[in-house]
Amino acid sequence: MAAPAVPTKKATPHVGQKIAQWWTKSARNLDLFDENQTDRVLTDPWYMLGGMALLFWYITIATGTVLMFFYVPDTYQAWRSVRGIFEGEQGFLVALIRNMHKYGADALIIALTMRIYRMYFRGEFKNYNQLSYMVTIIGLILAMFSGLTGYLLIWNQRALWATKVFATFPTFVDDFHSIPTIKVFMAPVAYILEHTLSNLKIGALTANFMLAGQSIGDATLTRFYSAHFMLSILAIVAIEAYFARKGRGGKIGEAAAGGGAGRFKRINMPWFAVLFCFIVLIVISIWMPVDTGSPANYNVTPNPILSDWYFLGLYQMMKWWKPAVATLQTILLPLAAFAVVFLDYSPERSPWKRPFWTMVGIYGLVSWLAFSILIILNIADIKRDPPYVYLVSMIMLAVGAIWHWVYKAGERRTRKKLEAEKAAKAALAAAATPQAAD
Repeated sequence: MAAPAVPTKKATPHVGQKIAQWWTKSARNLDLFDENQTDRVLTDPWYMLGGMALLFWYITIATGTVLMFFYVPDTYQAWRSVRGIFEGEQGFLVALIRNMHKYGADALIIALTMRIYRMYFRGEFKNYNQLSYMVTIIGLILAMFSGLTGYLLIWNQRALWATKVFATFPTFVDDFHSIPTIKVFMAPVAYILEHTLSNLKIGALTANFMLAGQSIGDATLTRFYSAHFMLSILAIVAIEAYFARKGRGGKIGEAAAGGGAGRFKRINMPWFAVLFCFIVLIVISIWMPVDTGSPANYNVTPNPILSDWYFLGLYQMMKWWKPAVATLQTILLPLAAFAVVFLDYSPERSPWKRPFWTMVGIYGLVSWLAFSILIILNIADIKRDPPYVYLVSMIMLAVGAIWHWVYKAGERRTRKKLEAEKAAKAALAAAATPQAAD
């Protein structure tokens, strides 16, 4: 008689295999512009945000291509060429295109930001959809960087000084080892930072690379102009390659949630919504023409120095904290956003069923809006304000933690009650069985 087969123990996958499995499944579910949500977009307008982002991106690229024929990337002629466009020297249509380029880029950043918050609060990054959320954040960062490079091209007073401030950010990377918290509580980390980033002058090299030298000048303008143009070209090539592969049914789009290979819609919006976005953009471009400002002047420092609206919060951080601390916080922001999708591992998607992480999202949104408003009002005191910021942060996160504890306690009570009712019913059924048999 043959001996019974001994079941073999399934080998536990190691870390590398788990990462490969996550990457494969997340890449299969990749959804860059809500192109897989062809059904949901008909009943939920929030799922038009992806299509809106792609639509405004196409508009920004198309209008930027036209403006290339009229713009002169030279510190002496840049502001004059832009002013000539605004004053109608090339005609009303070119001036309208310039305004549409600016507001289309702003609309792109707004749409990407709103899509990130929608994905976050609705828990859409769960069930191997983290990559879609992370790529959207990367897309927002690239759009903001493209806005930064394009901002200087106007070569007006505001753009020059805002860029000068922003270009100093990388230089403070070399001072990370001197941040008191790292120096006192993470001495080994401080030692590593000092003998790597600081000794190699990574921050200074990065700043020099961005500016094409030690200061902003003709070479900087040329470099920003090239980066502004090439960033869009590389991005559109990558996106079109993604759509081409997805349309053929490759692994990227295969079995995607809500759609699937070959069943996506590139700009996933009804035709009337696309028309409405065009009309609104044109109306705003005519009604609120972009101001050229005054020519750049190295000898006059504006107060306050303000960047474009999506960088205002970072400038407020520069006023509140020492430069190295503010720079480190800026770097940690996207990393924290990436970390959340792995820390919030519960299967629940509703914001009401994951209270702590919902409060974290509210905290991030409120902080960004508050920082932006405060720098516009020129309210910042490095000796007075940071303790209040820390206090408000701790209060909001504590509220989230308490809310989470109360919700989980309620869940446990409900579960115990259901279990008790189930046990009581089972006891009654068991007690009734002998009588029925008699």
